[in-house]
Amino acid sequence: MTLRGMGTSLSAACPSCLSLLDTSDERITILRRFKKKTERFTPKIPLGTRGKLDGQPWEVTGFQHRVIVADGIDYGWDEYVLYNPYRGFRYLSEYRGNWNDIVPVSALPTPRTAVGQTTVEYDNKQFRLFQTSQPSTVFVLGEFPWRVQLNDRVTAQEYICPPYLLASESDKNETTWSLGKYLTGQELTAAFGLNPPPPSFGVYSNQPNPYPSAAPLWWMMALLSAVLLATMVFTSVLADGESAFQANYSFTPGSVEPSFVTPVFELSSGEKNVEIEIKTNLANDWMFLGFALIHDETGTAYDFGKEISYYSGRDSDGNWSEGTNSDSVRIGAVPGGKYYLRIEPDMEKSLANSLSGGKQVDYSINVRRGVAVLWPYFLVFPLLLVPPLYVTIRRIHFETTRWAEADPFGVSGSLSSQDNDDDDE
Repeated sequence: MTLRGMGTSLSAACPSCLSLLDTSDERITILRRFKKKTERFTPKIPLGTRGKLDGQPWEVTGFQHRVIVADGIDYGWDEYVLYNPYRGFRYLSEYRGNWNDIVPVSALPTPRTAVGQTTVEYDNKQFRLFQTSQPSTVFVLGEFPWRVQLNDRVTAQEYICPPYLLASESDKNETTWSLGKYLTGQELTAAFGLNPPPPSFGVYSNQPNPYPSAAPLWWMMALLSAVLLATMVFTSVLADGESAFQANYSFTPGSVEPSFVTPVFELSSGEKNVEIEIKTNLANDWMFLGFALIHDETGTAYDFGKEISYYSGRDSDGNWSEGTNSDSVRIGAVPGGKYYLRIEPDMEKSLANSLSGGKQVDYSINVRRGVAVLWPYFLVFPLLLVPPLYVTIRRIHFETTRWAEADPFGVSGSLSSQDNDDDDE
């Protein structure tokens, strides 16, 4: 085997027989042989591959596969040792296509107090505890700057501040800290020339949330809502809804000719809407009013109608009512000029009404010109909520998925099922 970090690496694993070698001096000795066949793992980045990170060249010199067990299930990931003779070692980790560029740190993070959270501060960033575990190494190839051992087990804690993670690994002798930054498959491809880029799956602990903060959208929504409210007020002030005609009438079902026309009235110039307000004394009954707004000179007619019903009573649940005895109907963009209304009321005439001499309904008509129409504004307002709500929900869903995998205190973790393998001499 070729030793690429001679003089700096402390151990190596033979790619042929997987024997572990002590490379700390020129008299290389075998630390461990294997009696039985060991499961092999193939590095996605072959040993000896060179690439660039942070503008500096690095060579892959070592590879290990590590495992933790959570809820009885093995979860494994790969780690790569990178070497630069002038800059030392750094590392890559990969789990399901999610990569991290990892460098050792010399300064200790500062513990911080947060309600219900375990956090530390490093480089002016707040990191939150994501996972506590006991990983073990089950496969190694190449060279390492420490004395690697199979089934070597440490206690690890992982703190996150996406896209960064801060990890500690402790054994009975020491604790080491390292800082990682999330890499996409495309970034790794650009660094090491892998083709095609390895796909990623799931949501990784320090994977950046692809959905930006919704705060700018909420501010924009608030601004547009204020503009919308101001427009509504301005429209209401301009559209005063002046009354052009008003009259009171009575109607008895069974009349010989129920339809009639009103006197001519003036509608102000311009194209504005016209609203007909109808008020009745209906009680437990209904009526229909057919209208035709007719231009006195051209004969142009606008036909429309309105049904009004009102019922009330009392039952075991108390008083109840349904419908209303007053309503309105509106038509838009009516040119100014002289108009009159043709009104044709209609009601059901029952036998009881006939015997008692019929029934009479009193109603009033009020023709208003240029009435403020506010319902479009109330329709637009919910639409303003859609963009910020969509981004907020997607962002929250991403974070919920991330933290669903968290195990801050290691309650679900256990030792690897492979820790008890006894395959050395």
